[in-house]
Amino acid sequence: MEPGAQTPDAFAPAVAALGTAAFAAELLAALNRILPVDHLSLMRFEDRARPPVLESAVWRGGEHVAEVQRAYLGGLYRHDPNLRFSGTTTAVLRLHRDDLSNAAYRKACYERAGLIERVTVAAPDAGRLVVLNLYRREPGGTFAQDEIESIERIARFLAALAVQHVGMLGALLRSRDRADRVAALGARLHALDGRLTRRELDVLARALIGMTSEGIALDLRVSLNTVLTYRKRAYGRLGVTSQAELFALCLG
Repeated sequence: MEPGAQTPDAFAPAVAALGTAAFAAELLAALNRILPVDHLSLMRFEDRARPPVLESAVWRGGEHVAEVQRAYLGGLYRHDPNLRFSGTTTAVLRLHRDDLSNAAYRKACYERAGLIERVTVAAPDAGRLVVLNLYRREPGGTFAQDEIESIERIARFLAALAVQHVGMLGALLRSRDRADRVAALGARLHALDGRLTRRELDVLARALIGMTSEGIALDLRVSLNTVLTYRKRAYGRLGVTSQAELFALCLG
């Protein structure tokens, strides 16, 4: 790859999508113009004791992504080798599935989804850790050395995109403007599960900022029963059964 020639054009849609629900998918599409990447996840760890905020996108083989995310955020994240990263500058880390010592983590988060290898761009950010994980599935095999070198050449650029996106969403979530917070939460929910419909996102995002079902119905100009139907269907997609579980999944 020639970064000077290909990077601006390949990543222009991802840059344009910073801070939106489309960012993870656009970034994955851009990477696939350069080298095959089956799955992407973007995480921000506030510390080493709490689950990360997580977004993801799938290029191929995403049928188990939602259950993998639930298992990871449910506690298996504690076994993620990325948490041992203590560098002060951007780094590229390579991990093969067979190198994972915790059997439960390896089985639930790698073997279940057919993932064989991960390359991580890790970036410290004001005391937090932002990681961009690029995955390969079994049919595609591991990353070749020249592909690793391609990632290394644009690692600082990828890290800057990831940190900027996380910061923009965080600013929206801290905004006093309700529409900003609803938009940011909708983006987070969409990244967790792209199957959620627009109306399901509308309902869940409003629930996350504290609106009652009756208030959501008035705001969206639909019936209360319609709101409850959207919420039940969305909970089923996400594998949660309560608003508390939704908070834990979406906001870490």
